[in-house]
Amino acid sequence: MENRVKILSRIEEVSPEQWNALAGDASPMMEFEYLHALEKSGSVSPERGYSPVHLAVYGGSGLEAVAPLYQRDRAWVEFGDGGLLEFLSEVTGLPFGTGLVGSLPYTPVPGYDFLVAPGLDRHAIITGLLQKIDEISRERALSTSRLYFVNPESALHSILVENGYLRLSSAHLLWFNRGYGSFDDFLHSFKSTRRTKIKREWRSVHDYGLEFGMVDGENAPPSFYHDLFLLYRRTWSRHMGPGIRPFLNESFFRLLGENFGRRCAFSVAQMSGKRIGMALFYQKAQRLYGRYWGSFREVPFLHFATCYYYPITFAIENGIEVFDPGFGGEHKTLRGFEGANAYHYLKFYDENQRRIAYAVLDQMRSGATLK
Repeated sequence: MENRVKILSRIEEVSPEQWNALAGDASPMMEFEYLHALEKSGSVSPERGYSPVHLAVYGGSGLEAVAPLYQRDRAWVEFGDGGLLEFLSEVTGLPFGTGLVGSLPYTPVPGYDFLVAPGLDRHAIITGLLQKIDEISRERALSTSRLYFVNPESALHSILVENGYLRLSSAHLLWFNRGYGSFDDFLHSFKSTRRTKIKREWRSVHDYGLEFGMVDGENAPPSFYHDLFLLYRRTWSRHMGPGIRPFLNESFFRLLGENFGRRCAFSVAQMSGKRIGMALFYQKAQRLYGRYWGSFREVPFLHFATCYYYPITFAIENGIEVFDPGFGGEHKTLRGFEGANAYHYLKFYDENQRRIAYAVLDQMRSGATLK
């Protein structure tokens, strides 16, 4: 039986069981409940510049593959291209931002992938999906297709290059468990001055009277998700200001608690039984992903303790192999996180736009000043 590709305007057109049957080895953010929370809450919507165009492949065994995609009319806050498309649109007036985008919206974590059922010809199915993307892009007169933060272990990498995609890379930071027996064992990997500084910071928060623990998302009460939203909004206002609307809303965090708790965990800092600071993590297959954090009061080094030191302790004690702390932050390299590359792919459908983009990239790579 020949495969049939269906375009889904809502992820709900597929059942959670069907979708997640394909996501066994994928990152937790590729699972149905996470993407559904983004859509159902309205955080991802045409109003926010994301119109779902998910591709579902059906064959003799039913649903055989899915490619989560969104049609975009802008390239703002896509992280992976470093603002390249926004810059090109601004200086040329051409619509580089119109296109199909494969990404985990607002989640700059290497983990995006096409989900293919085990035992099938992944190369053939992925190639067919990319051809469908080309077809849709040309039918809708879109300028680009782009896939950001592709899972480093995905078959997509080589197949995308085969199909005319340009590869870009950006720096990303990860913590690797090198067989540490304890947090002190981990600290011995540092030079003495850095080790002493981290010990001092870690001791400082304990001397302040703070205690730390990890609360499983399924056992966390709804108030945890509500409070995390309040902290997320507070942290957002502090760094982004009141003029930019937060990407995520309270409904998103509520839906995480209702449907995605099995993948969630909270690093919680308490004082006299009262929560002072919290950070949200996703966990799957011996990998830990740090996402959002905030505090109800200012305490020196609380951020480092809640988001790095305690989660690393938790990772060591629970045999977690890799900890992704989230996007950016030079201070992470000083605390044991190692550099890695995240990869992103662009394809241009207009020859003139392609020529301009490649010329600009050549200038950037040669260190020339862009005018």
